[in-house]
Amino acid sequence: MWTGGSIAAFAFAEMLTGMLWGRLSDRIGRKPVLIGGLLGTGFSMLLFGLAPSMPLALAARALGGLLNGNVGVIQTTVAELVPKREYQPRAFSLMPFIWSLGSIIGPTLGGMLAEPVSHYPQYFSKGSLFDKFPYLLPNIICTAICIIGAVTGILFLDETHPELIDQPDRGRNVGFWIQDALSSIFWRRSSGKKDGDALVTGATETSPLLGSESPQDSPSPSPTLTPDSRPSSVTSQKPLASPWTPQVLHNVFAYAIVAFHSITYDQLLSVFLQSPASSTRLRSPFLFTGGFGLDTQTMGVLFSYQGILSTLFQFLVFTPFVHFFGVLRTFRFVAITYPLVYFLTPYIAFLPHDNDGLLFTVIYAALSVKTIYVCLVYPVNSILLTNAAPSLLVLGTINGVAGSVASCMRAIAPVATGWLYSKGVENGAMGLVWWVVGLVAAIGGVQALYITEEPAEGVEKDEEAGKVVAVVAEDAVRNLETGEVVVVESTRDGELHVRV
Repeated sequence: MWTGGSIAAFAFAEMLTGMLWGRLSDRIGRKPVLIGGLLGTGFSMLLFGLAPSMPLALAARALGGLLNGNVGVIQTTVAELVPKREYQPRAFSLMPFIWSLGSIIGPTLGGMLAEPVSHYPQYFSKGSLFDKFPYLLPNIICTAICIIGAVTGILFLDETHPELIDQPDRGRNVGFWIQDALSSIFWRRSSGKKDGDALVTGATETSPLLGSESPQDSPSPSPTLTPDSRPSSVTSQKPLASPWTPQVLHNVFAYAIVAFHSITYDQLLSVFLQSPASSTRLRSPFLFTGGFGLDTQTMGVLFSYQGILSTLFQFLVFTPFVHFFGVLRTFRFVAITYPLVYFLTPYIAFLPHDNDGLLFTVIYAALSVKTIYVCLVYPVNSILLTNAAPSLLVLGTINGVAGSVASCMRAIAPVATGWLYSKGVENGAMGLVWWVVGLVAAIGGVQALYITEEPAEGVEKDEEAGKVVAVVAEDAVRNLETGEVVVVESTRDGELHVRV
């Protein structure tokens, strides 16, 4: 109960502020919101480790949800860094890939570092701070990781907001100085040669091409999204009146449905497989109960396999798969066939209990299909949502709302389906909850047919009069290619449209 409460507290709090963080990133930029989210999350983890009671621990988890608006903002940042659609599958697959790695490493560290006085008495004595707060050590490590991430972001993360990339960034300048210093050191070690008393070194990223200028005259480094990389005629954009186009709403709704039923599967499967086996032979396809009585160690192995498969699929298979079948076609296929996973899983109960080989083959097959579907559906949904946005200037708000809705579903789903599972078992229909969740997934499959992929060319965006900009279909500011021209057209309503 307390574990479920801590998860729900975080999810509900994240739901309340997800949209606010996304909207704030549209105003002040992506970088400060991302760094603030990391620091806020680290602070809440430290409070969680120091909580002397469960109510305070829940309060710390809720604070973490309130201060964590990074999921939607990260998706927005990736979309702005990678405006070309042919690179989107690779870019959007990186987030689930890193998430999968963290899902394997994080729980392992948590289990190893919790209660250090009991596990490592030679290093942590009784009566110490770690004896009073047995879960403080893993939370300190998590807080340190958040701080490292924040410092890395301050030094090496570029602002991607189209209207704010011109702003000076002192942290990034320090990062460039560190990069140049390290580049000079390692280049000197690897390729430096003695020529008399002089040391001849190779060129670095920022050294002058002609070699006649002094170090003070060398050009400053220019990342892809800094103003130095854009022509002076490129200016900021004005967001459209409303970001909530029909396609945006369809994609947000699809994101909510996937969040609801995908988080439910692991919970239901764990309870189902650990339930005691039925003492009677199963006969009815609708009225049956019973599981397999698997222990927690076996369940841990099963879910570890799920994490490993997810990591490998994202790293090796996802990008070529989506490139071959297409983003929209992949999403529709997964959404339409996903309900079958829920409708068929409870019938594992009809397998013979004395044949472990067959049983675990079917269980691993079901887990594999579900894992691959999750690896596919979330990134392609994010790509479709990004491409459906009328402007990148409101993408932070859109992703914030999508994240809030998904957090709401993740908070409601475990409670609702857990209650429904109990009621189904009481009435001899253990499969009831599976079929209800499958029906929700089926609604998502029908709704996926209404999602379309925005065309890659010819998309017009509103701009301020008297300003000339270079935009691509995804509404990202970039340099004009050779042979391209910017055309400004006036409509009957007096509005100006710009296209390349």
